Amino acid sequence: MPTDSVQETARQPGELVLASRSPRFAARLVDLIIWAVASTPVLAFVTANTEEGNARAIASVCGSALMWTLLNPLPLSRFGVTLGKRLVGVQIVRMRTGTHPGFFQALWRELFYLLMSVIPFVGLLNVASCLWDKPYQQCWHDNAAGTLAVDRKALAARRAAARTPAGA
Repeated sequence: MPTDSVQETARQPGELVLASRSPRFAARLVDLIIWAVASTPVLAFVTANTEEGNARAIASVCGSALMWTLLNPLPLSRFGVTLGKRLVGVQIVRMRTGTHPGFFQALWRELFYLLMSVIPFVGLLNVASCLWDKPYQQCWHDNAAGTLAVDRKALAARRAAARTPAGA
């Protein structure tokens, strides 16, 4: 019998397995490095083609935000993973259904993360909040967006088992 809540399904064996904290941290670190590397040519172009002052600053922020959107919310909504998450085996799913988050849900998740990151010490509390959140180990940005970080291999095994007819 299908359930519409991870809370209900998490009680059943073989259902969603939460990703551990180390791979989640590694995935975010890899994503930040990829974003920094990918943003460098964009920022160089913007700097070379924009006049000094506020226009350059605004163009730089917009270029960085565009790269963040292309590298994070877009692939999260399409595939449930970013490049970093794929490398370490973490997937982001909707808390209620276990499916990929929609674009606006993924965008809100990432905007919330960025907002928390620019407030001194609050960014650290955001990423550390999964240490004390029970039972889902959600950081504040996951909680705000209604998402969970799960183990990709366990999720793939669960979906494969669901497709296999009983007794096969």
